Amino acid sequence: MNISLRQSISHQIRKYPYLRYILKTAKRKLGEKKYGDLYYRNTLQELNDININLIPQKLKRPQGSLIEITNACNLNCLMCNTKLSTRPPSLMLPEVFERIIKQLKVSGINTAGLHTVGETFVYSDLDILLEIAKKHEFRVWISTNAQFPECIEPLFLKFPKTFNDLRISIDGASRETFEQIRVGGSFDKVIETLDVVKKLNGGKRFFKIDVSINSVLNMSTVSEVPLFFRTFSDYVFPENINFGVITGLSPDDKYFRSTFPFRHLIRPAVPCHMPFTNQYFTYDGQATMCCRDYNAEITVGDIMKNTSMEIWDGFQSENIRDQHRQPETLSINACKNCFMPYKFADPITNNFIHFMRIKMPKIADRDFTNSVVALWEGMDEAMDWYKKKLSI
Repeated sequence: MNISLRQSISHQIRKYPYLRYILKTAKRKLGEKKYGDLYYRNTLQELNDININLIPQKLKRPQGSLIEITNACNLNCLMCNTKLSTRPPSLMLPEVFERIIKQLKVSGINTAGLHTVGETFVYSDLDILLEIAKKHEFRVWISTNAQFPECIEPLFLKFPKTFNDLRISIDGASRETFEQIRVGGSFDKVIETLDVVKKLNGGKRFFKIDVSINSVLNMSTVSEVPLFFRTFSDYVFPENINFGVITGLSPDDKYFRSTFPFRHLIRPAVPCHMPFTNQYFTYDGQATMCCRDYNAEITVGDIMKNTSMEIWDGFQSENIRDQHRQPETLSINACKNCFMPYKFADPITNNFIHFMRIKMPKIADRDFTNSVVALWEGMDEAMDWYKKKLSI
């Protein structure tokens, strides 16, 4: 099934929350005993598909998109350093937003997240944008740091079929850890946000509003993985808690380097898959090749002057891709200074955590933590061995 067809089916099902809830519940019941094996098979597949020298291939059309409706953020998280952006904080004009989603639909994309660098709910007139998305039957999902619980219910009541997909970033399952990382944030507001959604969902998980939790893992947060499942089990299904390894996308990667000391697992982000697969937009309608283009260094065209596909196939886009195909020609500072774990580290870590959760439900918290760290150490040693082998 191709991406566009899957998106279309998902988009239609989301119009009927009770049907979606029944399908999700039935799928979980049928697959409950097999979930552990599924995570195991997924891990094996990831291992079989590893190719550290892979050069991405350009797709005929972008397969996904994110729309930066604002680059302003109420927090300054340690791994994001949003305040380091040199662009002045601003908001996307409604006419720019409408032009983007109309062009995305023409290029075959029917859904996008309203997030890149900023926090979605900083956009105080979000209802104007949701009205536009509703008019064009364009599905949007909201990424948030869950510091605006008062915004949830009014928007859902006004747009029950549009405002129904929340992805909440929570780095730390305790107040101390969360507030240390999410500088300026309140753990109490996170819980309040989840309580509001739970009330709107009638106490059911994955009902009218679909909620997933995304968490960045490093040596400072990995000890709280078991606590995540206990703390948030009333709000989301456990498989909707997604753990990703910290990256170095921030302009300042000191926190990344200091909390993920597995140097053989870290690689330059070039070549990067983003310029070859997705199209992103900054608040002023500039198309960019990066999901977090802090300083608009990787912009390739103006959506108010050209179509999405003209930009996708244009000279500026190809120039960026050529630099990623031949890293020795790279002249983009943002790309030069971007480092992150190898792509396989993310899914393998997440699959391993959920495999452990299912297959070893009584494991002690410390042993759970040590197992994840041991996994990282093992992958780090394996990459060290592999790189030495290549240099022989």
